[in-house]
Amino acid sequence: MAWRRWIAAGAAACALATALTGCGPAAAGVDGRLADDWAALPEAKVFTPGAEVCHENTYERTGRATAYRPVDCELAHYGETVYVGQLTGPAAELATPPEPDDASVAPAFAECDERATAFTGRQWRDGRLTLELTLPSSAAWQGGARWYRCELNELTTVTDDADWVQRKGSLRGSLPTGLLLGCFAETGKNGSVDSMPEIDCAKSHNAEYVGTFMAAATRKYPSTDADWNYFHDNCRKVMADFIGVAKSATSKYGVISWPYSRATWAAGDRGVRCYLWLETKKMTGSAKGSKGKGIPS
Repeated sequence: MAWRRWIAAGAAACALATALTGCGPAAAGVDGRLADDWAALPEAKVFTPGAEVCHENTYERTGRATAYRPVDCELAHYGETVYVGQLTGPAAELATPPEPDDASVAPAFAECDERATAFTGRQWRDGRLTLELTLPSSAAWQGGARWYRCELNELTTVTDDADWVQRKGSLRGSLPTGLLLGCFAETGKNGSVDSMPEIDCAKSHNAEYVGTFMAAATRKYPSTDADWNYFHDNCRKVMADFIGVAKSATSKYGVISWPYSRATWAAGDRGVRCYLWLETKKMTGSAKGSKGKGIPS
């Protein structure tokens, strides 16, 4: 009787165990416990765009995963992503994504600036290009996305109202000759530029791009004569190297110093394009390496 009660009790226990975890001899490699055999769910991955790809649409300040369709750079496209980085510091701690022209993204723009110059093999501002940041959407930001894309975009001009240009081919390694800044026909008065369209250097012109200098990160956007003197002085150094003369010899020529815009300056863009300016005088041919010969003063 005792033996039968043990069997009955064991059978009942086994029946209950079967409902829960199984009973009887365990098969090889099976421990009889189901609850600990489920694989852990993978961690949710945050979408991060790729670098060195091109985009069929014009520049967008916000990059959404649902609209992300990069194309081969040999196909018709607008912008080109030269680098993808991760925001850190105060920018990464914001409750919502910053705007591309917010001061908090200045370190990111500085990184993009260096990467873009390395990507093209020369100062990217030597071309009709603009460098922009694309940032995550609000939904992606809440999900942990902190990436930023560095986007090089070709423009119709960098001196007047501009539009995006569709192009083919990557900017990696070099800038096409037709993209490089050259000579201009400037018009304006009282020290301000009204219009400055590009013109073939073989034709009569009164201005020429001579290069770019990088202003100090702490330098404010110019508003006073003293502010502008700092810009003009540095642009004269660039002009002297371009022409092949001492800096003191450039005092006989005019100079145009062009930080791109107040908005881009606020976001960390410290690049200043510099131009030889002849005011009402004109010349033909480039001033590059001329040592001053042929430049009216």
